[in-house]
Amino acid sequence: MTRPIRFVIAFAIAAAFAVSAFALSDEYVQFGKGPAQFLMTKDEQAQWKNLKSDDEAKKFIADFWARRGEKFKTEFEARVKYADEHFAEGRRKGSMTDRGHVLLVLGGPAKVAKTDAPQATNAPRINPNASPDLTQDTADRPRARQVWTYEEGKTPNLGMPVLDVAFVDILNNGEWKLERTRASGDYNVAFEKMNLANAAPAQTTTTTTTTETTKTTTGPAVAVPPAQLTSPALQAAVNDLKAGKSAINKNVFVTYSELVSPTGEFYVPIELYVPKSSPLTPDSADTFFGVVEDANGKSVFAFQDSAKLTTSRDEQFVDHTVILPTGKYTAYVGLAKGDTPVVIASKPLEVNELAKDATGTSKLILSNNVYETEKAAPVKAPFAFGKLKIVPKANLVFTTADELSYFVELHNPGIDPATNMPKIQVKLELSGGKLTKPIPRPLSDVTALPLSGAPGPGQYAIIDSIQLEQIKSALSPGDYLLKVKIVDTVSKQTYNLEQSFKITG
Repeated sequence: MTRPIRFVIAFAIAAAFAVSAFALSDEYVQFGKGPAQFLMTKDEQAQWKNLKSDDEAKKFIADFWARRGEKFKTEFEARVKYADEHFAEGRRKGSMTDRGHVLLVLGGPAKVAKTDAPQATNAPRINPNASPDLTQDTADRPRARQVWTYEEGKTPNLGMPVLDVAFVDILNNGEWKLERTRASGDYNVAFEKMNLANAAPAQTTTTTTTTETTKTTTGPAVAVPPAQLTSPALQAAVNDLKAGKSAINKNVFVTYSELVSPTGEFYVPIELYVPKSSPLTPDSADTFFGVVEDANGKSVFAFQDSAKLTTSRDEQFVDHTVILPTGKYTAYVGLAKGDTPVVIASKPLEVNELAKDATGTSKLILSNNVYETEKAAPVKAPFAFGKLKIVPKANLVFTTADELSYFVELHNPGIDPATNMPKIQVKLELSGGKLTKPIPRPLSDVTALPLSGAPGPGQYAIIDSIQLEQIKSALSPGDYLLKVKIVDTVSKQTYNLEQSFKITG
């Protein structure tokens, strides 16, 4: 019986870096199984396989990084972080996927070309047990494909004028596999050349003058994940918006928040929101793109992903998660059809990074659209918490027929020993419009929901709503303010949040 190719490949990879479980402690075993394995030359792979003790492993790792230099190690760790945040596939870390492998070794590509899977009604049925690496029977399958192009002048040590690296998503499930063709040997050649160049010892040059002797140490140049859009047309749309010349920045809005995942990771979800009055449909765009610039106007983050507008309650949105340290930024995000920008908008961001054990709350998020999804969202998915999806009302415009929902993430509240849960009270106050006095909701107990799904210390969610229709007789069109007072009765902490919004007819 022939074993599945996936199993054979996985077994071969595991064997290439296998060490005796009795020889090395888990700390060192994981080094050989982790992202660093992709950087090893063939000689280093052989050396690692034959290590006999932790001391030998410790020396190997120290020499491994010393050959590459501290700068390379820092930039490699940045690539790992980027891959984990953008290329994760199910439970598999992004740095351990095929796209992660290529990014870690070759760096960011000069350009990326993407094609979506055609929607063909007579498409052949795909066997889920077949490997995407197979070259037989795949030519007529509908599939999404992306090609990363590397160029010699932009990728140091590439060793060839141009290298196209292709990935395919045959099952249309978000798992991108390196496309295996007769040209695949180019990948292996490029990877080995790059690893050999990066592993070359740093060169020291001594220069003697009449007054002093200086030493300059240089290591291999490394490309880091780009913070620029690869499409000139999309970048031009960003530049036009910055210059006040954009003609496609109408009736579209951006919002964001600062959240902490159940595993304690800080992240910033960003949403592009299109009101129902817009003529756009999901077919109007196929690419979501964005650039985040710091306070000095320097681009620090860019993305360009295949995406379509999601329609819910006659309104549309698309969102993305970015990772940013504390600071002030401006986000420019938009939608495009192919390489043609369709809409774009900007939003100032003021980010205050939160540590895993920090206490406090997120910003107050207002919505009229909270719903349950069929599957639980991945950790750090934008505005998604398990199966709960919140669509922030980015334009902050509601009607008296709306259910005004509010959401707050509560970070590390006090835990009652008797229940292993927080004890939280909330008071609401609605003011504005033509109200002669605020409409209050008295301080009362609420249930805080653990984002991890289990009681105990960590991150919690508070979500509730106001039925505007029940008080519409008191509400006239105008500007309003919602104040939310949160009292943690265990830790004796009090948090006061507020958010302005508008009510139309």
